[in-house]
Amino acid sequence: MREARARLDRRHWLEPAGWAATLAVAGILLAVFFAYHRTAQDERQVAGTVESADWRLNDETGHVYPFIEVKLDDGSSVRVGGAAPVLPAVGDRITLRARPLLFAYMTVYEWDGPEQISGATLTQASAP
Repeated sequence: MREARARLDRRHWLEPAGWAATLAVAGILLAVFFAYHRTAQDERQVAGTVESADWRLNDETGHVYPFIEVKLDDGSSVRVGGAAPVLPAVGDRITLRARPLLFAYMTVYEWDGPEQISGATLTQASAP
């Protein structure tokens, strides 16, 4: 008798109202987690010295893109992405945007170009 009563008590999970409420709560918790994570992982500014900078050719598309390697102030060397129209000179100090991705598993560094062009040696991209 107790076993039959226990089975009847568990049957409410088989009804749509039981699992729909559970899914709704799980969805809300997931949305709150992602909203918190996106606001907690803001971009930050980091500075470094340019180790190498040149234009590379993408073999598949035929477009040139900047390939910049920077040594950050903390000693680590990183590759910098972005669509800067010019390259900095080797040895220039530049400021990068650091964005954490994949739950801070990896960080993307971007440089948007020179803020002040005076006194910097810049090279334009040329078509191959």
